[in-house]
Amino acid sequence: MGSTFVITIDLGLIRQAQSGDRGAFKAIYEAFEKPAYTLAYRICQRPDAARDVVQESMLMIFRRIGQFRFEAPFWSWVRKVVVNAALMHIRHNGQDHGAEVLIDDVTEDRSDGMGVERDIETLFARLAPERRAVLWLYAVEGYSHREIGEMMDYTPSYSKSQLLRARRQLRRWWAPNEAMPDNLAGETGDDND
Repeated sequence: MGSTFVITIDLGLIRQAQSGDRGAFKAIYEAFEKPAYTLAYRICQRPDAARDVVQESMLMIFRRIGQFRFEAPFWSWVRKVVVNAALMHIRHNGQDHGAEVLIDDVTEDRSDGMGVERDIETLFARLAPERRAVLWLYAVEGYSHREIGEMMDYTPSYSKSQLLRARRQLRRWWAPNEAMPDNLAGETGDDND
């Protein structure tokens, strides 16, 4: 699995947008609308929240596009704006921390139909919002714990602990005799960056 944000945009298009060309803005919006929504949805887990995050992100990108310095790929800058907007949305809408403590203490009962309807999407959605965000940013988007900690205003250790807890929960919820994808289950031993 990899980031859907790896989109090559013509540098001339970015320069046109920086000079106020509305057509260039529209082309950039259309290129990033779907991956921005997908990422926002993965973090927020609500379609309305994801749409709000996309709108907020795109407005911020268009207001600040003059600050883009061409030192890194444009897609990485856009992705960071979307991630930050999604994390802010979680914090400002009461989706932060509340479920975190409760979820750790829940003993799973397989009689709820999870054995039949279980899939990674369903399990992923059950994670506490910050754990879900850390897992997605680390395992799919490829951010390091240092980068995640900076985005979330926490330490890299916090990111590592949330990733570890998310993976433990997923393993506990998943059928014990079936293998989960390595990047989600943590079987690769790559949690040290």
